[in-house]
Amino acid sequence: MTTSPAATRRMASTILDFHGLDPFSLARPRLGVDGKQHWDDGEIIDALIANGHGPDVLFGLGSTGGGIVNALTAYGLNAEAGWSGAFSGGWQDQWRTLLSYVELGRPVPVCLDLGAIGGGWYTAHWAVAYRIENDTVFLGNCPWMPQVPVAQFLHAWHCWFLPFGFNHLGVYARP
Repeated sequence: MTTSPAATRRMASTILDFHGLDPFSLARPRLGVDGKQHWDDGEIIDALIANGHGPDVLFGLGSTGGGIVNALTAYGLNAEAGWSGAFSGGWQDQWRTLLSYVELGRPVPVCLDLGAIGGGWYTAHWAVAYRIENDTVFLGNCPWMPQVPVAQFLHAWHCWFLPFGFNHLGVYARP
């Protein structure tokens, strides 16, 4: 599996920021397109690393849903990872869960097959699903394809080449 080693930290910081949690009392110097002030990526990532929330896949190749859950729960959120079962059984339940979180306005980190959305094959990536409308999934942390048709998203979310626990993987957090 190949995901960005910074994935745990980036996903955790995005979700913490969304929920207004500031465990490190860092300055928020960056004005976002949403009109709110946000952390400098480097500072928040350094703070998360210092607190032990780095990559948890063997050889530091990336992050599991559990690693992101651990980081989020350490800072006060209720978080859980969900994925489809053996041979992707139950993927529809994961889709319904994702839809319900996004409909409530809660962003969801999702593990995607980059090859299915214009990136390199056999590479996984953590993006953030934050809106679904008009048969389109809107993704953060995915600048090369920020809007994906639902069918293409579902194909990418399957992550067919990854082991059990990474297929249809989402991290669901709430206060």
